Amino acid sequence: MDCNVRNANYERVLAVMDKFLGERYKNVCSCPRCVNDIAAIALNYLPPHYYVEREDSKEIGSPWVMVETAVVEAIDRVMENPNHPDQKHSHSTDRPVLMS
Repeated sequence: MDCNVRNANYERVLAVMDKFLGERYKNVCSCPRCVNDIAAIALNYLPPHYYVEREDSKEIGSPWVMVETAVVEAIDRVMENPNHPDQKHSHSTDRPVLMS
């Protein structure tokens, strides 16, 4: 079965994470585990907005302010309790690519 269902909030979360981790939160660990934890936590805060085909002119997904709030809360949560020891934190500016 070929299924192309996507969650519009996933794309929004990635866009906000890219912006915030590149500007506001430069000191946040950017290892793949922390970045993926931030995305997963933020997505769990938001309701899913699934779609099959998207019209470019139509806005879909949660309001941007909700997505931004979810990402900030997720970043704070991961910063407070990362899933690895401190010595393994990577503060590289190279952001790993999240898989959909």
